[in-house]
Amino acid sequence: MSTLCTAVSGSSSADAAQVSRGQPTWYCPEENTAQLKIYNSLTRRKDNFIPANGMNVTWYNCGPTVYDASHMGHARSYITFDILRRIMSDYFGFNILYVMNITDIDDKIIYRARTKFMLDRYRGEMSSRDKNEVLSEIRESVDTLKSRCQN
Repeated sequence: MSTLCTAVSGSSSADAAQVSRGQPTWYCPEENTAQLKIYNSLTRRKDNFIPANGMNVTWYNCGPTVYDASHMGHARSYITFDILRRIMSDYFGFNILYVMNITDIDDKIIYRARTKFMLDRYRGEMSSRDKNEVLSEIRESVDTLKSRCQN
């Protein structure tokens, strides 16, 4: 009998709670006969999950590509696969080696960081300058951009 079964069935407070709610006494199964079934896209049916190396499972998961502020989509990836890993480990008894990559360096990240840095620096300089001078520089930059786009 597992530790969990001993703790639940041997507890008088658990027995008292079951009686007060009118639930029948729970008995721990002698043996865990549950098998993990997964959908096999090759056979198009649910098959028993049988690891190639005994109870050891190696699991690689492509993680998020993070190039902006984090959001719920990122959290969903971590939470979903953590729950699946825990079920496979705690309930089915598999030894899981779980690896997730996180792609964090990208041209978008570098470009956004450089733009933010330059904009923050310009704003700092702008506060001590004349507004007309700043507007003149902005107009000049827009004209330069237009001429580059036309060529």
